[in-house]
Amino acid sequence: MKTVDASSLEPNGYPALSGKTTNVERPSKVQGKEQKQISIDDPRYIIQPGDQLSIKFFFNPELNEEDLVVRPDGHISLQLVHEVKASDLTPAQLKGVLEKKYVGQLKNPEIAVIVRSIREPYRIYVDGEVKTPGEYEMVGSLSVLQAIARAGGMKEDTAKKSDVKVIREDQDGQRFVINVDLDGALNGGDLSQDIRLLPSDMVYVPRSFW
Repeated sequence: MKTVDASSLEPNGYPALSGKTTNVERPSKVQGKEQKQISIDDPRYIIQPGDQLSIKFFFNPELNEEDLVVRPDGHISLQLVHEVKASDLTPAQLKGVLEKKYVGQLKNPEIAVIVRSIREPYRIYVDGEVKTPGEYEMVGSLSVLQAIARAGGMKEDTAKKSDVKVIREDQDGQRFVINVDLDGALNGGDLSQDIRLLPSDMVYVPRSFW
């Protein structure tokens, strides 16, 4: 099984490839139970992987997309601009991102983003030297430390914090392992180690024998 370090991941959660990456400004999020209670018609609703979207171009209907599903990595594919990060944005924020991307491509890029349906929450798994290992619901964005906190936290005397493993499937369905040094994140030295989880990830905290 392929093994990579957390520092080698792209923002989409997969190992870095050649080429440039584009950062998107994140909205202030509605987390946890509050997000679950918000309907898809609420302007505060945050788009999640698995949501079904309609993208409508008022002056270019040939580009319209119906029943467009947000992939597990949070992206959607559109004509002319290709890959776009949709998750963790409200529909209004995604509309703004798309209209900027289509400037230069279209004369008048006026776009509407509609959330048609949402899927059941994804799951992640936490095992090893944590107090309550098991399966947990993933609502919104979730980091390794947040997932471990849901599992009751690490066992202080036996958890090997510097060698936590995240098992993930790549875009081709092949599993790989991400090495995460949570010591670096916990002491504030390297917060990038506290990576964001993707649906169906497994977090494993190994036992320390020293």
